[in-house]
Amino acid sequence: MNVKKFIVYLLTATLSMGMLTACGGGSSPDAALEWIDKPSSRDEYMNNAKIKSLTSLGNTYRLKKAIEKARNGEDVNIVYIGGSITEGDGLETCYANRSYLGFKETYGKGNGDNVHYFNSGISGTPSNLGALRFEKDVLDHQPDIIFIEFAVNDGDDDDTRAAFEAMIRDALDYETKPAVILLFARMEAGWTSQAWKKEIGAHYDVPMISYADGITYLFDEGAMQWSEFSSDYTHPHAEGNAVVADFISYFYNEVDRAEAPEADVTVPDDWMYPQYFYNAHMLERSYAEPADIGSWRKSSTGFHYSDGWTKMFDESNDPLVFEFEGKSAYVIYPDSGTNSFGKLVCDIYFNDERVGTKTFNEYEQGGWNCPYVGVLHHSFNAGKYRLEFHAEAGNERCDLQVLAVAYTD
Repeated sequence: MNVKKFIVYLLTATLSMGMLTACGGGSSPDAALEWIDKPSSRDEYMNNAKIKSLTSLGNTYRLKKAIEKARNGEDVNIVYIGGSITEGDGLETCYANRSYLGFKETYGKGNGDNVHYFNSGISGTPSNLGALRFEKDVLDHQPDIIFIEFAVNDGDDDDTRAAFEAMIRDALDYETKPAVILLFARMEAGWTSQAWKKEIGAHYDVPMISYADGITYLFDEGAMQWSEFSSDYTHPHAEGNAVVADFISYFYNEVDRAEAPEADVTVPDDWMYPQYFYNAHMLERSYAEPADIGSWRKSSTGFHYSDGWTKMFDESNDPLVFEFEGKSAYVIYPDSGTNSFGKLVCDIYFNDERVGTKTFNEYEQGGWNCPYVGVLHHSFNAGKYRLEFHAEAGNERCDLQVLAVAYTD
C-alpha cells in the first residue's frame, strides 16, 4: 500500500469510531481547527478537508436551541430530504443515519432516545418534487433540524431554483422553528448545482455544508481517489458516507463552539425567485377524493407512490377529475418502463376558463416508475381549479397513472 492509499485507509477506517466516542449529552466541543499549509498525515489532510467543507455557519440560533433541547432531554426531531444520496438504500451506513447517530450520541440525554430520525430521501428526485412533498414528508414530522440535499439531482432552471427556495422558506416559516442545513454533493465528473444554491442559502443566512468542496480538496491533493469514496458515478459507499458524516460532525462541533446569536434568523421580505412552490399540498387517494373518478381505479405502483390512481389498458377513457382552490397546480406521474403505458393528458380549467392542455409521456425505455413532476399551471393569485386527466385521443387503450396532484395556496 502506497503512502497516499495508507492515508485514505486510516482516514475512512477511523471516522465512525470518532463519531462514537463523544457521547453522553454533556460533552464539550473540541478545539477549533486551523489550516495546515503542508499536510503530511491522515489527520492533517482531513483537518483541511473539514475546513473546506464548511461553507457557512449562517445564523446558528435555531441549531443551538436544538442542541440545548437534546442535552436537556427534550425530544429533538432530525429530518433529511434529498435524492438517492440521502435515501441511502435504507442502509445504516448512509450519511443521514451516521450523522443522526453522531448527534444523538454527542448531544442526546443519557442514551439519546430523545433524538429522533426521519429519512425522507427519494432516489432520482429533484427539488421540485421535494418542495411539493415537503409538508407531508418533512414538516409533518415536527422537525427541529432539517437537512436539504439535492445538489446533484437539480438542474439550473428557474422552476428548480424556485422550488429549492420554497423549501427553505417553508421550513423557516414553520411553527416548530427548525434549523435548516443545506448539504451540497458532487458527481465524479464534478457536476454540482451548489453554486446557485449557495447564493440562496446566503440570502437566508442558513448553515451550509459542501461535502463537494471537502472531497474535491482531498482529490486535488491526491489524498483520496474517487473509487475510495464511491463505487459508481455519484453515490458514496460506506467509507464515503463516513467521510460525509465526519464533515457534518465537524460542522456541529463548530456550531457548539460558536457564540449564540442574539436573535433568530430574520426571514427576508424579498424572494429571489417566484413563489410557485411555496406552501404546497399534495393530494393522494388516502385523504383526497376526486370530484369524479371516471374509469380510473384507486391504486398506483410509482416508486414511493402507491397511493394514487390508475387507468387500466382495457378500460374506457372517462376522465379523472379534481377540483380545488389554489395558486399553482401540479401532477406527479411515473416514468414507466412498460410500453403499455401511454400519454397522460390534462385539460386545465382555472376560474371556469380553459387555460390549457398538458401532455406527459408515461412510457420511458428503462424507466423504473420514478415520480416526475408535471407543471400544470402557475398563478400568483388563488383561483378555482378543475383538472381532467385522460388518455391521448387515438391511443385510449393504454395504462396510465396519476401518483398524486399538488397545489399551492
